[in-house]
Amino acid sequence: MVQLEKRPERAGPTYRRSVWTTLTGWGMLVSAMGAVGCALWGVSPYPPLVVEAVLTALSMAFAVAWIVVSRRAPRRAGLPPTGGRVPVWLVAWLVPLATLVCFDLGFMVSPEYGRETARLEAARFERYTVPIARLAGKPVRGDYASDEPVYFETDLVLRLSYDNGPREVTVPSMYTRYHPPKAGASIDVYYAPGDPRPDSPVLEDGRRWGTGVIGTRLLILTIFPVLFAGALLTGVLSHELPSAARRYSPSVHLPAFGILVLGLLLLLPTALGWGTGTATHTAAFLACVTPGAALAWVCRSA
Repeated sequence: MVQLEKRPERAGPTYRRSVWTTLTGWGMLVSAMGAVGCALWGVSPYPPLVVEAVLTALSMAFAVAWIVVSRRAPRRAGLPPTGGRVPVWLVAWLVPLATLVCFDLGFMVSPEYGRETARLEAARFERYTVPIARLAGKPVRGDYASDEPVYFETDLVLRLSYDNGPREVTVPSMYTRYHPPKAGASIDVYYAPGDPRPDSPVLEDGRRWGTGVIGTRLLILTIFPVLFAGALLTGVLSHELPSAARRYSPSVHLPAFGILVLGLLLLLPTALGWGTGTATHTAAFLACVTPGAALAWVCRSA
């Protein structure tokens, strides 16, 4: 009689989970959402983005802690629990919103420009109609084109009202249409009545580029693709995200973490105001691909 040997049972898949993995995982997501939300809201309107940088550093610290406690958590048999849809929704919206912040940070103003803008706005820097005290030079006539009106370029002395008293300011190269300027007439200029500095700017066209991500004026153009991407990712990840992606795996999460760190390093010069040149802005634009690349790696390798 042939006796069949009993085949040893296969050990089911295992995962690691503890209270600490849950706390650090949620801390990572919430602080990351806080950093993105503060950047979009304009909590720090110009570099250095202190609040956003602190929240981002906190999210990275939670990520490192999540990796450490996941390695030490006890093993459990079976498939990892889903843990609800809220984390999936957060990730689905965090990725496109973080991409939006990276893109718009490429247009962030310099710290010097931001401080000057804040100072002028506090001093009511707007467009005002002011009188011409006298001409400081002879008007020079010119033509824009055959179908445009003639203009006159002149250095003018303007009488401006400041909070600390009236002041006469010479403004070079002011333009008037149709007729040359004359004393007693009015002209529109930008200036700040509450600015006590003797060299406070007086400009014919003083419109300033807004501060903060919202102030870049690009938010209204880029928010619609973000809404579409967030809604699409919410539906896709709710059904397609592997449950194993929520539990630490070195081959899955370490490369994704490295991609995110690379993106943050690319953003540091802009976020902290270390530079405003072409290379700095280009680095911020390159950082746009890192949130999506990290998510794609997790979904593909989990």
